[in-house]
Amino acid sequence: MIEHMIEWDRHRLDRRYFSSVGIHGIQERAPGRCPTGHRLGPDTMLIGAYPCLCAGHPHRLWLCIECAAVLVRPPCVHHPEWVGWLG
Repeated sequence: MIEHMIEWDRHRLDRRYFSSVGIHGIQERAPGRCPTGHRLGPDTMLIGAYPCLCAGHPHRLWLCIECAAVLVRPPCVHHPEWVGWLG
């Protein structure tokens, strides 16, 4: 059997947030529920990025369409109202 060829450390990919697909592919994991308990998935959330200097790279955002709650990875010091998602 062929081992997955993804170089996790080289690309600084955290296995809490990404999973392998096939031999060379990856997919991003997303939260399953918002902080108030609504299911997140197709047609129930918006996904985006927020450029910010606190993380050194853009934050990943998930917005619940039902209640407008925001999950963010990594947590943002400038927006403490956003709930940090730790995978």
